[in-house]
Amino acid sequence: MKKLDTLTDVELDVAMCGSPELVEHLDRCTAAVKIFYLQLEGIDREDQIIRSGRYQIMVNSSGLARRVRRRYSIEPLNGIGGNDPERFRPVDRSRDGGPFRILCYGRLSRPRKGTRFVIDAARWMHRRGFGIELHLFDTVPPGAPDPRIGFDPGIPYRFYLNLPQTQMAPMYGAADAFVSAEHRAGWSNTAAEAAACGLPLVCTKSGTEDFAVHGRSALVIPLRLSLFIKRALVNLYRDRELAARLGPEARKAILKFTWNKVCVRMEHMFQDLLKSRE
Repeated sequence: MKKLDTLTDVELDVAMCGSPELVEHLDRCTAAVKIFYLQLEGIDREDQIIRSGRYQIMVNSSGLARRVRRRYSIEPLNGIGGNDPERFRPVDRSRDGGPFRILCYGRLSRPRKGTRFVIDAARWMHRRGFGIELHLFDTVPPGAPDPRIGFDPGIPYRFYLNLPQTQMAPMYGAADAFVSAEHRAGWSNTAAEAAACGLPLVCTKSGTEDFAVHGRSALVIPLRLSLFIKRALVNLYRDRELAARLGPEARKAILKFTWNKVCVRMEHMFQDLLKSRE
């Protein structure tokens, strides 16, 4: 690792950047191939960066690839993935009785994550007598406000905060279903982690379509509305055989997108790009 101010002193074949605030450093370096890795729709200066023609454009999901083709008439590089299946893995989920535990990402400050839709669906189920418990998780930097302060969904819940990576698999394993209600996502890391942990998924297409196939490895809802989320969750609640089938299929699907496989694919791609310049 080196400091950015030494970038011009290093001879590079390929330089890749995924942060719009760092593209000036990408411009300064002398790499033969320069790649901007688009990971989220609508980032700051997206149009300017992609239309500049100074970079190859890589994407981390099929949804973003479609956007780049449609909006910019560019065929992007495949950077789809990934996940660490050794860290995120199934754990023993057997237990006697207890509530049906619904897990979701708890980033309440970011509406595009759709947490409120999951809360509304879980609240509806609780009020109609379904034995459920809502689990949420988030990570906040030092000094940031605690999102649990003042949070009261009006139903039984548990809010995990700042769990170390070593405790993530047990957290996923303590749940019965994971819900991702994202909008305009790139690659949904949380849904991918849940899939790697063998959890049944309820999700939108956003950030998940590369591994979530409706009825096979997930229940994919057409719109991120509480109505569709609660229908899918009630289905899983009542049909435990369906839930037991979806979880292992989700794990199988996400194993195609491990970081090792993503990196090998990228390395071959870099070599092809360099050869094309010879």
